[in-house]
Amino acid sequence: MLIQQVGIVRQTAGLSEEELLELSAAIQKQVTRDFGPLWGIDATVDPSLSLDRVPVGYWRVLIVDDTNEPVPGIHQTEDNKPFSLVTFREDWETLASHEVLEMLADPSLTRRVPGDSPNPDQGRVEFLVEVCDPCQAEQFGYSVNGRWMSDFYTPSYFDPVAASGVRYSFNGSLTEPKQVLRGGYLSWRVPETDEWWMKKNVLGTERIERLPPGTIPSGGNLRGKMDRYASTLFGRSSGRGGVRRRRARKHLAESRKAMQAEANSLRNILKTLGILGESH
Repeated sequence: MLIQQVGIVRQTAGLSEEELLELSAAIQKQVTRDFGPLWGIDATVDPSLSLDRVPVGYWRVLIVDDTNEPVPGIHQTEDNKPFSLVTFREDWETLASHEVLEMLADPSLTRRVPGDSPNPDQGRVEFLVEVCDPCQAEQFGYSVNGRWMSDFYTPSYFDPVAASGVRYSFNGSLTEPKQVLRGGYLSWRVPETDEWWMKKNVLGTERIERLPPGTIPSGGNLRGKMDRYASTLFGRSSGRGGVRRRRARKHLAESRKAMQAEANSLRNILKTLGILGESH
């Protein structure tokens, strides 16, 4: 299996080195344990303190002060490699997780899968693969190493009918195929008419609408265009994941105590062996 490399790059002074290391480790664990086995993807996620020190071939996720956009952005370099911009704000770690997973699932930014339309008046359509968007609100995420990761749908999300015992999103927030949760959306193209449609959930109500003509021009960065359009509908995260995020922070503090205890135990062994001095 081809292994993809992703670099999380600090581009803001507000992000400490410790936070960058912890976030990268959490996303690596999410990719290896949760996402990769379900999607058949193998990847490394590494932190970098400088854009100049990211190895050649890595896909970059940049943590910046401001993207000048209401949502994180997915883009392409001149040689068609994907990269993402994530604003360093309260839910930055969830956004970073979101961007990494969607980058791995669709590095071309154009991937579509066929399926039956949620609109009963349509037949087979092409769904844009955006693995986090139907359950993107922070409240549906989950904790990994005390960091708040984005939930994501599984390949079963596009099944024609619901079945018992099937996982439609990793965290279980999605309970049936093509479901869209509050603050999320699902988009598709009708091949016969080249029209783009969207199923969105605003204030807890699912709605289906046709996008205005020309909103999503053919070719290029389809996901970026769709994200920009969706930002006009939802704007910033509602922050309703605050309670769960606080629980994750408590878990993070407890994890750090356990980490410190393990580190101290190893230091004592190293001192006994004469490898470390008393000052370490």
